[in-house]
Parts: sequence; C-alpha cells; structure tokens
Amino acid sequence: MKREDAIELLKKYNKEEFHLRHALTVEQVMRYFAKEKGYDEEFWGIVGLLHDVDYEQYPDVKKHQNY
Repeated sequence: MKREDAIELLKKYNKEEFHLRHALTVEQVMRYFAKEKGYDEEFWGIVGLLHDVDYEQYPDVKKHQNY
C-alpha cells in the first residue's frame, strides 16, 4: 500500500482532527524506530498511520481492541 492510499483510507474513517494528527504522529515515530533498527520505514510508517483506523467507529476500548 502506498502512503497516499493509507492517508485516503485514514481520512475515510476518521474525521476528527485529533485522530488524524495522532495517526501522523505515530507514523513518524514508527518511521524513526524502523530506521534505527534497519527496517522498512515506508511499511512501518503505514502501520503507524493505520493503527487506529477504526477508532471512530468503535471508540469503546473493549470493542476497539476486539476483546
């Protein structure tokens, strides 16, 4: 998946500015650590972007984490 596709998917399911900024922040953290460890920065950046993609649909933690 390309970053642009991940951002489009993120915005499809997340409308609140806080959640979008949170995803972008996590993306950068994941990229940093991937680089530090010699992993694929693009892959891990996308994982960071989409880690909470369904949060606004399932804000209840138990439902969100699929307990």
